[in-house]
Amino acid sequence: MSTKTPSFNLKAVVRETGIKAETLRAWERRYGIPRPARSSGGHRIYSRRDIETLRWLNQRRLEGLSISRAAERWQILESEGRDPLQEQAPAPDPYAYGNLWSEAALIEAAESSFVDDQISVACIEWTSACTAFDEFGAQRILSQAFALFPVETVCLHVLCRGLRQLGEDWHAGRATTQQVAFAASEAMQSIKILLGACPPPTRPGLVLLACPHGESHTFGLAILQLILKRKGFGTVFLGENLSQSEMEITLSGIQPDLVVLVSQQLRSAGSLLDMSELINLQGVPVAFGGRIFNLSEVIRSNVPGDFLGPDLLQAGSRVESLLSRAGDLASAAPPVNRFDDLISSYRANLHRISALVLGAERGTPPEWARLGRPFYSINSAMMSALRLGDPSLVSLEAEWICTFLESRNIPLSILEEYLSLGIFAVRAVLGVEGEPIVCMLETLGKDVRQSYSES
Repeated sequence: MSTKTPSFNLKAVVRETGIKAETLRAWERRYGIPRPARSSGGHRIYSRRDIETLRWLNQRRLEGLSISRAAERWQILESEGRDPLQEQAPAPDPYAYGNLWSEAALIEAAESSFVDDQISVACIEWTSACTAFDEFGAQRILSQAFALFPVETVCLHVLCRGLRQLGEDWHAGRATTQQVAFAASEAMQSIKILLGACPPPTRPGLVLLACPHGESHTFGLAILQLILKRKGFGTVFLGENLSQSEMEITLSGIQPDLVVLVSQQLRSAGSLLDMSELINLQGVPVAFGGRIFNLSEVIRSNVPGDFLGPDLLQAGSRVESLLSRAGDLASAAPPVNRFDDLISSYRANLHRISALVLGAERGTPPEWARLGRPFYSINSAMMSALRLGDPSLVSLEAEWICTFLESRNIPLSILEEYLSLGIFAVRAVLGVEGEPIVCMLETLGKDVRQSYSES
């Protein structure tokens, strides 16, 4: 029996499985598998079961499955209450006399592998066309894919996977902002065409879909809208960066049966929590999802609503289930947050803290201009971590910041100087009250250095 006790660091898991560290982190980001615990410093700590899970995934790849299909199989088995690690019966001899089951299984596996290969090729060709700004080529590839595969398959395994890969390429400095924006525009245009082709709603239930303030990644939400419309439900799509006041006005105007909120990053998860509490006060049920919730049980447990899971198709089925019992869904009272006073004080004094940091004796170092996104990320991530009641969550930003710095050849010393001045400024303005923020800044610096050492 495998143990679930976290005992192994990332380097130990790499040695045991032979899987590269960047691959492990990518699988965790994309598929939510495995789900390592985190140390007090935010570092990944794996259990023996996590290692066996990775070996299971690797074995499925050796058998011809893509990693996305292997992860999907794992999630299906878990959703059925079965332990995937107990489903590893030896493959039957395909040439055994009368063994019709094994022949059928082999045919199905071969067909599945062939489909995976075709979808993967379509995804690669589509992303290549987009990075070359080849509009007609990108549209031709999608037209061919939609002619061969179901709508959901193309949306998830060509468009969604392609955009995710381009986003990672941008983060690592391999793609430009313009290339990613072009691909996102092409993908969203395809979704809009598919949405326009959907028939009017045939089933009761109206779903409101939105991203809270600070969240601009709407493509996954648009695919969920398409899935729901194809199921026959009515939807209203409010898009990105929605404010509290805008949500309140909309709720009073249309009175939906369910609101779905999505955040992909820690920096916007705190805003999602604020919005979910507002919606609950209006007596409307909330469901939520997004990459950041796949990574942390702590974050999921702090949001009053139903978590939709890491898979968009399963999320569509979950919404369908919630709508079937919408009248029975109870609103949750917001928990008391011990950091509420600190959040208010920090926000009220942010201009003074910023002035101290930017007005250092020798002036702002010119290199700081290259830190643009991490500046925003650090401040927003800290506020989200406090809003979610757990300052240690800020460690989830360390890997993102580390990759950003490395891919752009920005010396770690520039970030360390910024964090050091931030610590000085917070202590000078907030005194002892600001120590949780000081601890977050110190932790973030330590974690980014650790991520550098693991790279």
